[in-house]
Amino acid sequence: MQNNPWNPLSIEEINHLMKDIAISWWIAGGWALDLYYGKQTRKHDDMDILIRKTDLPVLKKHLGESYELFLADKGCLTKLTDSENLNIQAGSLWVRKKHETSWLFEIMLIDTENNEWVYKRNNQIKRPVSEIGAVTDDGIPYIKPEIQLLYKGGSSVVREKDNDDLERMLPVLKEAEVKWLYQALSQQFNGKHPWLEIINNKLKSFPAHTLVIGGTGMLSAASLWLADRSGKVSIIARNQGKMERLTAKADSTAPITPLLVDYKDSIALKDKIRPCIRKNGPVDLVVAWIHSNSNNALDSIAHEIAQESVSWKLYHVLGSSSDLSQIKEAAIKQYPGCQYRQIQLGFILEKGYSRWLTNQEISEGVIDAVAYDREVKVIGTLEPWDKRP
Repeated sequence: MQNNPWNPLSIEEINHLMKDIAISWWIAGGWALDLYYGKQTRKHDDMDILIRKTDLPVLKKHLGESYELFLADKGCLTKLTDSENLNIQAGSLWVRKKHETSWLFEIMLIDTENNEWVYKRNNQIKRPVSEIGAVTDDGIPYIKPEIQLLYKGGSSVVREKDNDDLERMLPVLKEAEVKWLYQALSQQFNGKHPWLEIINNKLKSFPAHTLVIGGTGMLSAASLWLADRSGKVSIIARNQGKMERLTAKADSTAPITPLLVDYKDSIALKDKIRPCIRKNGPVDLVVAWIHSNSNNALDSIAHEIAQESVSWKLYHVLGSSSDLSQIKEAAIKQYPGCQYRQIQLGFILEKGYSRWLTNQEISEGVIDAVAYDREVKVIGTLEPWDKRP
């Protein structure tokens, strides 16, 4: 039976199958990582869901007589006839339709104690059940990425795709998620695991203080993303209403410092930045979208940053322009200690028609540039220039 083919349910199909069930459940495995990531990143050969072991009778009743469940234990599959007699050591079951041979999904069973999830490979690693999962905007529950990566990295055999998953996910994880994964793996393996050095290097790379210029409008989603991955985030904006709407969307603990100032006013700008740096510390990351008629604002900001920061990165967002050369050949800014990066905004071609980028597309492009440290990032396309809207 182990060699029978997999014809796994899709995300939508498993969500429909589990609709209205009276227990908590989460998509697990590689699909869980992709749900956090926001898109499918690789081929998935199966579908895993995770439930409490004590909830198995409810799930078995929910599936009814149309499905068969097989206990996977020590490389063997045994048909489950009575969920009450489940082997306490078993960790998963394979599911297929009755009278069919293809496997549809796997049920991963977790141990819980006093409403805490207990990691089966080290029962000292625990977490409240209410904190092990997340939900997509479409209402699909999935296991949090740091826990899924612990399952992958904590296995007796770490596969190549597990290493690939870690490499892909680390750039987009929040600092708290990376810290938890590092601590859990350290605890399981007494500080000796090949992933620990990689994860620790990522921890060292999180910015202590990020400055965003123009972050309350089209870059608002990017500002919120940065707030989850920086020690402090200071946001320069001119419109108080937009700033309030942004901070209202942020987590209540988000380390956001609003700086309400018109960046065209160099004196007022410097007067805002200086005390901000004294309060939040030297700036090590800047995301700047400044109108082309205010380029001196970036010079003023850089001057203040360089007074305290030995090394810092600048992601310079260049807006769509009537002059293609202005985007492609914009002078690379030379500031003391600055590692310059450029984000070029283009347009979208769809079925022979063109349109400007949406706010979401712009923010997603900026996030990608920062997460993967792109020296030059083009969002959309710049060619053919005469096809722009």
